[in-house]
Amino acid sequence: MLRRLFLALAFPSALLAQDIVCDKGDTEVLRLEFTGNRTFPSPVLANGIATTPSTWARRRLGIFGTRYCLDPAEFPRDVLRLLVFYRNHGFLDVAVDTVVTHLSPSQVAVRFAITEGQPTRVSSLGITGLDSVPMRDAIERALPLRVGGPFDRPALAAARDSLARRLRNAGYPDADVLVNYETDGERQQAAVTFSAIPGRRAQIGAVQVQVRPFRANAVVDTVIVRRLTGLSTGSWYRQLDLERAKRTLYATQLFSAVSVEADTTAARTDSTVAIDVRVAEAAMQSARVGGGWGTLDCFRAYADYSHLNVGRRATRVDLRARVSKIGVGRPLNGLESLCSSDARADAFGADLNYSTGITITPPVSARAAVQPSFTLYSERRSEFNAYLRTTPIGGAISLARNVARHTQSASYTIEYGDTKSSPAFLCAVFNACGAADQASLLRRQRLAVLGASFSEENTDNPTSPSRGTVLRGEVRHASRAVGSDNHLQFTRLTLDGAGYLPVGTDVVLAARLRIGAVLGPIFQSSIGDAYVPVQERLYAGGATTVRGFPQNELGPVVYNTASYDTVRADGTHGGDPADPSQVVYFRAVPATAGQRTIPTGGNAMLVANFEARVRSPVLADLLQLAFFADAGRVWNRGAAATLNLKSVQWTPGVGARVRTLVGLIRVDVGYNPYQRAAGAAYFDTPISLGGQLFCVSPSNTLRVTKATGSSAALLQEAGSCPSDFTPPRERSFVKKLAFQFSLGQAF
Repeated sequence: MLRRLFLALAFPSALLAQDIVCDKGDTEVLRLEFTGNRTFPSPVLANGIATTPSTWARRRLGIFGTRYCLDPAEFPRDVLRLLVFYRNHGFLDVAVDTVVTHLSPSQVAVRFAITEGQPTRVSSLGITGLDSVPMRDAIERALPLRVGGPFDRPALAAARDSLARRLRNAGYPDADVLVNYETDGERQQAAVTFSAIPGRRAQIGAVQVQVRPFRANAVVDTVIVRRLTGLSTGSWYRQLDLERAKRTLYATQLFSAVSVEADTTAARTDSTVAIDVRVAEAAMQSARVGGGWGTLDCFRAYADYSHLNVGRRATRVDLRARVSKIGVGRPLNGLESLCSSDARADAFGADLNYSTGITITPPVSARAAVQPSFTLYSERRSEFNAYLRTTPIGGAISLARNVARHTQSASYTIEYGDTKSSPAFLCAVFNACGAADQASLLRRQRLAVLGASFSEENTDNPTSPSRGTVLRGEVRHASRAVGSDNHLQFTRLTLDGAGYLPVGTDVVLAARLRIGAVLGPIFQSSIGDAYVPVQERLYAGGATTVRGFPQNELGPVVYNTASYDTVRADGTHGGDPADPSQVVYFRAVPATAGQRTIPTGGNAMLVANFEARVRSPVLADLLQLAFFADAGRVWNRGAAATLNLKSVQWTPGVGARVRTLVGLIRVDVGYNPYQRAAGAAYFDTPISLGGQLFCVSPSNTLRVTKATGSSAALLQEAGSCPSDFTPPRERSFVKKLAFQFSLGQAF
C-alpha cells in the first residue's frame, strides 16, 4: 500500500490510469498498437491513455524492466479519452474500437482501432470589436486558428489568448475576448467569431514604488527603482513592458521579491492606469576571504567583495584579489623555512604571484535592454619551473543585450604583458615552437581585441533540445586601429548553426555546421606576417566538435618526442657534435614512447555533426543513446593544404547520456581510422639542463655542435623545422577509439 501511495505521488497520471505494479493474477500488456490513426502518431496517442505496455527490456529479455498490466476499470475509459482527444481536435465523427488478443494465459496485446472520419473545418473566422483599435492588422495576423483548418479546440483557446494579449500590449489593460462558434454536423463546418472587448485605451499614469527594507531602513532609492523599470508616464500601456520591468529588477539581484502590476483597485476616470511596483530588498553586500598552504605556492590567500548598491544608485562593484607564494616571493618573502623545498626551488618563484581586478556594472533600465560592464585587472602568474606571465594592466568593456533566448554582445579588451620561459616550454605549453612565435610571447606588447557576437535560440529546451534551431556568430578584430601591437593584427570569424527534429517520441535528429576563418586585419584572405595568438586560432577535435579526435588534435600539430638519434650527414647513425669535422643532425626515433602531440591551430575550420538521439529501451527516464557521425577539417590557408571532400575527415561513433542531479553526463566513443597528421618534431631538455629545444624532424638539416668554453651545452643552427614527422599508424582497433567524457549535449 505504501509503495502504491508513493507511486501515486510520483506518477499521479500514470497510477490513476492503470495499475503500475502488477499484482498476482493480473494480465500483462505485452504490446500496444493503434491502427487507422492518420493524423496523430501512435506515441502521441499512447501518452494520453492509461494502458501501457511493459518496458522493452521486460518484453525482450523477461528479466529486467517493469511489467505493466491491464486495468479493467481504466481500459474502457481509454476509449473515452481517445474520443475526447480527437473531438477536441475537430474530428467529431471519430469512432474507437478495441481488440484484445491473448498471447498467453497472463499476457495480452491491446489494439485501438480508430476511424478518424473527416475533420470539421473552420468555414469562417470573424473578429469583431477592433474597428477603433490601431494596428488592427498586426493584432489579427497569424492566429493559431485559420479558415480551412481543423476546428481545433486547443487552437481556438490559443487564438483567444493571443488576441487578448496583443490588445493588452497595444494599450488596452482591461482587454478581454469572447468566443462564439456554431458547428454544422452535416457539412462538417464551424463558423467562429471572436468578440473583442478592448475597453478604454490607456497610457501609463503614476508609477508607484514601494520598497520593503532588508533591515530597518530601505537603502534602494525609489527613484532608482522607477528608473530601472523603464516605465514612463504618458507612454501607452503594454503588458510586455511590465513583464520586462519585472525581469530587469530581478536581474539586479537587489531584490528577493518583485511585483509589477496595473493598479486595478483605483477608480479609473481617465485614460491612464497607475502601475504598482513592490520590491523586497535583499542583502546588498557580500564578502568572502580564505587562505591556505600549498606545496608549490607556500602560503596563499584570496578575498572577494561585492556591493550591489554603490552610492545608493544600484551600481554593482565586484572586487577580487588572489595572492600566492607568500613566504618565498618578493616582497612578502622571509618565511622560506615554512615553505616546501619545491616552492623554494621554483625557477620562476622569486616574485609574488597575484591577481587583482575590479568590475563595475552600472544600472540599466528595462527599456534600454543593454547591460554594460567595465573591468580593470592586473596579474602575475607562474607555473612551477615552467613560465612567468606578467600583465601589469588589462581592461575590458562589454555591452550585452539579452531578450529571452536572443542575445547580442560587444566587447573591447586590451592587455599589456609578456611571458618568460624556456624555449622548450613555450613550445610544449603555449604551442609556440617557431622562432617568431616565441619572440612574440617573450616581448612585452599590447593585445587589443574588439569583438561582437550574437546568439539566436529557437528551441524547446536550452540544454537538451528536441526541436528548433540555434544560430551563433562571433567576430573578433585586432589591429593598430583598435590599439593592438603591430605584430598582433587579425580578424577572426566564426559561425555556428544547429537544427533539431523529433521523429516520434523516442528519436531526435540533430545536425550542426560550424565554420571559421582567421583573416587579415581588414578582412583580406592573407594574414601576412602577423602573429595570431594561440587562443585566437581555430581548433577542432574533442567532446564538442569531432569526437573521433582528442581535444584540439584535428588539424596542424607539432610533436614533442621522448628520444632522438644522432645522424651523420651521409645518413649513417652516430657522430659526435663535439667533433668540428663531423656534420651531425638530430632525428626523431619513429616509434618513440612518451610522444606528446601539441596542437598549433589553423586559420580555417569546417566542422559538421550528425546525431540521432534515441530514448533507451532500458531505464528510459534516465538513459539516452546516441549514434553520430562527425566530420571536420582545420587547416592553414596559403599553405599546401586545401579544402576538398577527400580532405574532410569523418569519425562515426556511439554514446550514452545519463540524467543526474548535476545535469546530463555524456560518454561518447568515436572511431578514427586515419593516419595522424604530419608535423614538425622537437625534443626538449629539462629546465634544469637548460630547457633547450631541438628540431628532430626526419628531413631536418640543422647542424648540431657543442658550445665553446667549459659549457657542455649543445647548439643547433637556426632554421625552419620541416613538418614531415608522422607517428606510426595505429594497428589496434581499440587504439583507434577516442573516449570523450563531459557534461551536457555535444551541441
